[in-house]
Amino acid sequence: MGRVSEQVFGVINPMMALIFAIGAFLIWRRDPRQRYIIGMAIAPLALGVSFTLNHYFVFENAMSVRLATSFFAFVAVIALVWSACLRLGKRAPLLIWITGAVLTLGVMALSEPSRDIIPWVFLVNVYCGVVFSMGALLLAEVRSPEPMDRATIWVFALIAAQFFTRPVIVYMLTGPISSDSYRDSAGHAAYMVVGSLSMVLLAGVLMGSAMVDLMKALKDAARTDSLSGLVLRDAFEESATEMFARARSENAPVSVIVADIDHFKRVNDVWGHPAGDKAIANLGEVFKRTIRSTDVAGRIGGEEFCVLVWNCPEDAAGRLAERLRLQFAQERHDGIEPDIRLTASFGVAAWNPGDNYSSVYERADEAMYRAKRSGRNRVVSSSFGPIGAASGAPANDGASGAQVAVVNPPEIIAIGEGKPAQQGAR
Repeated sequence: MGRVSEQVFGVINPMMALIFAIGAFLIWRRDPRQRYIIGMAIAPLALGVSFTLNHYFVFENAMSVRLATSFFAFVAVIALVWSACLRLGKRAPLLIWITGAVLTLGVMALSEPSRDIIPWVFLVNVYCGVVFSMGALLLAEVRSPEPMDRATIWVFALIAAQFFTRPVIVYMLTGPISSDSYRDSAGHAAYMVVGSLSMVLLAGVLMGSAMVDLMKALKDAARTDSLSGLVLRDAFEESATEMFARARSENAPVSVIVADIDHFKRVNDVWGHPAGDKAIANLGEVFKRTIRSTDVAGRIGGEEFCVLVWNCPEDAAGRLAERLRLQFAQERHDGIEPDIRLTASFGVAAWNPGDNYSSVYERADEAMYRAKRSGRNRVVSSSFGPIGAASGAPANDGASGAQVAVVNPPEIIAIGEGKPAQQGAR
């Protein structure tokens, strides 16, 4: 390759790096919660600085500039691999990578690139190859089924392989060579070309992953109830259809839990709608911290919630509902007196082959109404009847005009009206 081609790549590489950094920054501004994108912005910036120093400022015996070139290259590699690991929830061994970078720079500082730069080329490329190899292994452990995640693993492995083979190719093309002569060699030209292609490939995969995450976040926001943090009714019913289809193909048990906050209208009447909103948010938090990642919880009505419990028979789902009931009964709610607790009633039903979501939901909903009619603050299974036992005896709260049930304060459980509920009364 001629000098003109080298000059072209000397301009293209920093420009591409700047464009990718700006793109990553704009994506991060759109969703600042995605912290991993910060690494995707830092990496191309550092790589662009490294390319610029390497092309325009490095000259024979300029040790400090050569070390700075390698330093920024290491920053770029660490930032890229760290961001990919963070994106998939994998902890990156930053201390090991930083220690390795410092030791590598220290060894490089003791060498003499003015006589032979090949040891530098080996040290820089082997270090980068090791970090990318470790990143590929860490990402592979996640076993993500997403195509972009699998593509990232393969790209990391490919980049690692080229880092290990690049110094061998450079040595075969140049042999021992001084730093000054290396600038005009075929090995250096190959380095510039491969560096450009690697950056485009890496940036394409990682930016693609970031865009996929952004689109998914926007889709999830449209499907998520802002108050409870759970999925909305339409999205929940879509999940139910998919889960039942999967259960049918895998012959796996699925159960449905329906929950409704007791006397919710009275909560709004006595303490106001902000207190009722807080109660809904708190019940949503109880669901999110209790159910498994394979389960799906949704807010399907005003104060009504539903859970799809994957690979779980009805008796086990009933025990889960009892845990949910007990946890919610201990929650404190902003805007409501601290010695008063709200409760919820739960109904449970199991999916049977041939059932659709509507039929299972109807059985679980009817079981929930049976819990309401039998005193509220309890779990009723469609097949097994009452599960667990609600505690407390009603007592009058003169301040609110409501009835409460007291269980050894501060475990005060429920408000109520002091009379049996009719179907349709919540």
